[in-house]
Amino acid sequence: DPGHHCQVPVNESISDIIPVDSSGNYEKCQIKSLLTNQTTPCSNGWTYGDEFDSTILTEWDLVCDDNFMVDLSSTIYMVGNTFGALCLTPLSDKFGRKWVILSFLWIQGAIGIATAFSSNYIMFTVLRFFIGLLNMPIALTTYVIVTEMFPASSRSFPSVGINCSWGIGLVFLAVLGYFIRDWRTLQLVISVPNFLTVIYAWFLPESIPWLIANRKFKQAKSVAKFAAKMNRKNIPSELLVVPDQEMNEAPGAGQSQEGLLNVKVTKKYTVLDLFKTSKLRRYTLIMFYLWTADSVCYFGILFATPQLHGNQFLNIGISGIVEIPALIICMFIINRIGRRRPLIFFLLLSGIMNIITIFIPTKTDSGVDLVWLQITAAMIGKFGITGAYSLSYLYSSEIFPTVVRNHAVGLSSFFENIGGISAPFIVYATSGTLTYIPLVLFGVVMVIGGTLACFLPETHKKPLPETIEEIEYGTKKSAPVTENTHL
Repeated sequence: DPGHHCQVPVNESISDIIPVDSSGNYEKCQIKSLLTNQTTPCSNGWTYGDEFDSTILTEWDLVCDDNFMVDLSSTIYMVGNTFGALCLTPLSDKFGRKWVILSFLWIQGAIGIATAFSSNYIMFTVLRFFIGLLNMPIALTTYVIVTEMFPASSRSFPSVGINCSWGIGLVFLAVLGYFIRDWRTLQLVISVPNFLTVIYAWFLPESIPWLIANRKFKQAKSVAKFAAKMNRKNIPSELLVVPDQEMNEAPGAGQSQEGLLNVKVTKKYTVLDLFKTSKLRRYTLIMFYLWTADSVCYFGILFATPQLHGNQFLNIGISGIVEIPALIICMFIINRIGRRRPLIFFLLLSGIMNIITIFIPTKTDSGVDLVWLQITAAMIGKFGITGAYSLSYLYSSEIFPTVVRNHAVGLSSFFENIGGISAPFIVYATSGTLTYIPLVLFGVVMVIGGTLACFLPETHKKPLPETIEEIEYGTKKSAPVTENTHL
């Protein structure tokens, strides 16, 4: 919103027609009749500030009674994320990581370009829903393929470090937004890069664990040889022996996996198994809360940032920059002092810094500007939530046993997106007058999360649990396993 007020009729003075509010600013949604001296809602449209050439708000007059529609479009985008996580992400288990990522990127790019030519708000919002629908499968599958490319001993660095690209993307978005003040042009510019990934069709390898799990042994052998060649390594020939049976024939129930692991599938686990035992139930509920809290606070702070005092482009850019050191710190400390203590620290840091923003005045009694201090506190809060968010992802991949890990992470992602859906509405409900109230609310949520994280176990330097019995009793017990165990 570049600022707006009712359009002033020709030959009329703005000071005579537009009433002034208690702060000395022109009312945004009322106009005064010179005949009756009564104020009425705007009837001839609005006049907007010149900060932007065009935004969806100025183009479709999403102000006054319709101002909720701006945040509604963001919420519908997050709803698309939720449906995508639930319905489309599992496609990567069937069709492979590589082609799900690439095909979704290309489709998303095409929809993004179409969005730039939206003729009305409904078309814009519907297309944004589909952009969000593809966004979560791209993000989650990318995270999966990165974790599958590295052995457990080296996995924490890339699993956390990959999130730096998100912060870099925010910085680029702030720069692009500063120089491109027309929303349609900006939408085109941020959509076209999706198609640069066409070259990945030749260079991005498929996940070897996925290929082996789906009995595509020849392709797995090819990828392994390619990796060895790139890294100038030699692979022992016995590791490249391809089974003689049909390469793509899936094993039947109870059949062993060609000697890769001599186990049988004797039981199928469901989401309900996450709640049947005390320890696993506690871990599950805490992780569900943390994923919801991380999401609502991260996206809430992100959506609230442009409403903070100061330059909105600079605020967004800084919010992206502070993510990078948070993730770099995470990469180094989680291998030294573990996961739990850094997670608690980042949660409490974010919570406390967001809460204190409400106690920092915009100016002192002597007129000294303290906006910079408010922004600093909010950005430190963003620093904290970035670290906590990234650690929650890593924690979830390590705390749940193999037999229910896919169910747990999938359901956690559902709660993550519920938090993302609610974030725009929380910001909208307090926009204009109570700018810092959302930050305080997010801060309280984070402090509660930091407290709950104290009841989680440390997972650093511990083998991944395979069965529910290992979680409950702390020892390996013979228990049925599922096909997921082969990964």
